[in-house]
Amino acid sequence: MHSVSKIPGRYYLAIFVLAFATLSYQILITRFFSVMLHYHFAFAAISLAMLGLTRGAMQVYGKPARYAAERVGIEFARHASWFALSSVGAMIVFLCVPLVVSAENVPLALALATIAFVAPFTEGGVCITLLLTRLPYRGGWLYAADLLGAAVGCLGVIFILLVIDPVSATLWIGAFAAGVGWIVVRTSDDIRSVRLSGAVALALAVAATMHSGLDLTGRSHLGVFWAKGAEQTGTLFERWNTYSRVRVRELAEKVPIGWGLVRTPDARVDQHHLDIDADAGTVITRYDGDIGKLAYLKDDVINAAYLVQPATDVAVVGVGGGRDILSGLLFGASRIRAIEINPAIFEVLTEKFADFSGHLDRQPGVSLVNAEARSYINHSSERYDLVQISLIDTWAATVAGGLTLTENRLYTVEAWDDFYRALKPGGLLSVSRWYGAEKHRGELYRLIAIAASALQRKGVSAGELRHHVVAVNVGNIVTVITRPDAFSDAQWQGARERLQAQGFKILLGPDVTFDAITATLLSDKADQAFFDSLPENIAASTDDNPFFFYTSRFSDFVSIHSWDIMSNNVAIGVTGLLIIVALCACGYYIVLPFLRLATRMPMATLTPPVAYFSAIGIGFMLIEISQMQRLMVFLGHPVYGLSVVLFTILLFSGIGSATVGADTSSRSRVTVFRIAALLTTLVVAGLLTPLVTTWGRALSTDMRILVSVLLLAPPALCMGMMFPLGLGVWRRHHELLPFFWSTNGITSMFASVLGVALSIQFGIANTYALGVCSYAVCAFVIIASRWVQSIDMSAEKGPVSSEASVAAKEGATIRRPHQ
Repeated sequence: MHSVSKIPGRYYLAIFVLAFATLSYQILITRFFSVMLHYHFAFAAISLAMLGLTRGAMQVYGKPARYAAERVGIEFARHASWFALSSVGAMIVFLCVPLVVSAENVPLALALATIAFVAPFTEGGVCITLLLTRLPYRGGWLYAADLLGAAVGCLGVIFILLVIDPVSATLWIGAFAAGVGWIVVRTSDDIRSVRLSGAVALALAVAATMHSGLDLTGRSHLGVFWAKGAEQTGTLFERWNTYSRVRVRELAEKVPIGWGLVRTPDARVDQHHLDIDADAGTVITRYDGDIGKLAYLKDDVINAAYLVQPATDVAVVGVGGGRDILSGLLFGASRIRAIEINPAIFEVLTEKFADFSGHLDRQPGVSLVNAEARSYINHSSERYDLVQISLIDTWAATVAGGLTLTENRLYTVEAWDDFYRALKPGGLLSVSRWYGAEKHRGELYRLIAIAASALQRKGVSAGELRHHVVAVNVGNIVTVITRPDAFSDAQWQGARERLQAQGFKILLGPDVTFDAITATLLSDKADQAFFDSLPENIAASTDDNPFFFYTSRFSDFVSIHSWDIMSNNVAIGVTGLLIIVALCACGYYIVLPFLRLATRMPMATLTPPVAYFSAIGIGFMLIEISQMQRLMVFLGHPVYGLSVVLFTILLFSGIGSATVGADTSSRSRVTVFRIAALLTTLVVAGLLTPLVTTWGRALSTDMRILVSVLLLAPPALCMGMMFPLGLGVWRRHHELLPFFWSTNGITSMFASVLGVALSIQFGIANTYALGVCSYAVCAFVIIASRWVQSIDMSAEKGPVSSEASVAAKEGATIRRPHQ
């Protein structure tokens, strides 16, 4: 056993703080991208972070003299300071430049974002790589500190955004990063590094304090000046959280805004405009208690369900500015349960603009609930005559991934099954979506496909589906109304007369057909061959494939000639472009260095560690993405994607890493046990997750969190062991460790894009299965490598053993001197 140098405690603090800073900053730019560009660009934030960390690792690998072990502290402090300065600088430039992303400028926008935001992650990558690969190997403790810092970062940013704005948060992150650099280098003789890190930390801390004070006191401060090409003026209220930015501006008294109005209202109404991530918008209407002033709401097709049949008990999913609550009051509903997932919107209606909107939460029979609709309905015993979902789009990317929208889980077969269970006998589910008779029928078709699947789950035969579905249209809005109980002839005739009298166009009904596609969907002929034959993917979205808005297939994304930024399917094209970029990055950062190394190293020596660390990068990211997507709805809020799922994975991975000791060379049985435990826990978690989430959907929030932690913790604990195990096996190639770390980083970038693409194309369960297969590759490589090493060691000991054997036989005749 050789002795190992002790690592000073300040380095554990340093890697903890840098990991905290890089993950927090990644989450913040995810939000910036979603607000200022478009939600699908937010997905690039993860890729940019991983690309930057990889560039930092390759910088350490390419300059071994500069980044030698004796210079770790000095270089860490310098690069931590540059991380702080570049992160703040990129953010300020991004906020102040009037970004206009037209159709032809999408690739250019990605290129500019790459240039601006890869730089800070590169500096952070240098810092982390230095500590993981240039300090003496002490087992998994450093890597554990790295993962724990990231875990605290993903949890901490939730609470940070509850108190201060994201600009102030960015300044504080920079101050802490530079500050920990000063702590590392403060006893060094390099006065320049000490002064740089200290000055940067102090300056950013002062700026953060001042800016936080301006924000908390409501004074003018640095913020979003331009978003999606429009200047952000006239803001009355702004609130950020980890999955949206809510803004309210004044509209003044004018003709009221409506979505599917059959005629222009004569009245003039005072309204405010509320938008989410500077995109999806609604209105807050001044309400003084005189519901008659809002009679124009009867002309809106989103309220068609009230004409199909009266509704006394109503559930409104997605409160927005309170328009659907006012509609319920207008139509005489005696009990309205309004369910809103976003606490910022809840704050708008119940506090900031409560007087303006008429204190809707205090109206007789009205109650507002801050919760995720499916989660609330699943554990509530309340039943309704009508569940109304009107144009729920936030276009706000959650930090779980830019294509993981908050509203994704409302438009799935399982979601509608949940809503059907919440209906009274004869109750209605009303869902309104955007529609275009010529070019935008995809959402209508998919709604009909979801309805057909969900109704058949309730026991409705394919031949009877048309008696359960009604679709009405005005302008660019279609409302699909379904009910588990069939409409009788008398019920339908009465409803039809009322709808037509109001001026609504009936697209579908028990005796009304629309076109051949909807006719097939509402029959027993809608098989897989039928869906494959269509130009768009309109198959019913499910919880395993919840991407309702994407009707293009990845197989034909290259044929999407127009980067129409208003099209949902542009996200498919952006994801395809990111896959190409990620593959090019893998070629540059893995294949080219590998080929150069292969000229001076045996392939049998080089290939195993590269394959191992690549498989870890792919496997970890695929498991993380798929479990986050599967558990967010079960937990009941997108914020739990960070506070429970990602935090648990990172926390227990860090604990698992800490269990790996410095000497792994003589513990083959322990290694085999760790690998067996990893594969077993991954398979068990994959099989149990859909079963447990279905079984436990009615549990209380605390119990659902506990169940999620129990599902995530065992495999996460084992996943965290794999990286330090690899370092232990291949640490004899110490000069290549930064290259191995960069390999892990760039394959994580590739997997972050691939994971979403695979989920859209093949489903989340299959994406998870591929992650398990990646860890199976890790297991094979490490076991094979340990076996080869043991053979080599035996071969080296062979001659000595033979000589010792001869000496033993000759006994007193031959004496070996003491060595």
